[in-house]
Amino acid sequence: MNLPSNTPPDGDFASYVERLTHANASAGPREDLLKPEEKASLRAPSAASAVTPPVKPASAVATGAAFLTHVKWVVVLWIATQALSAVLPGAGFLFLPALLAYGAWAIFQANRQSSGALVQRLRELARQAAEEAQKHQPPKKK
Repeated sequence: MNLPSNTPPDGDFASYVERLTHANASAGPREDLLKPEEKASLRAPSAASAVTPPVKPASAVATGAAFLTHVKWVVVLWIATQALSAVLPGAGFLFLPALLAYGAWAIFQANRQSSGALVQRLRELARQAAEEAQKHQPPKKK
């Protein structure tokens, strides 16, 4: 199927592309739609802000590094269980219990560093779930 939009009317595709390219170039620079937008400042940037690069918050950097550390240990754990399964058949299935143990350890460590805030939040969620479950239960008959 030959659609009119696919080919130039006179059949000279090279000149058609040159005309399109020239039209785009003469229109000036366009906004990059794939680039994330930055908020425009109402005032002109100062010389100090133009020189110094934007700094990420320390918590974002630490969170990214901690996540990559966890990913690294999970991959090491998987490789170790696969290597063990070469010697002991079926040992590859030990990855899941080991992963659960590592996850519990990671949650324990996060809770210890956050001074109990995580446990308090989990307790609150459990209490809310219990209240919801009690609301939806029919009354017991005697």
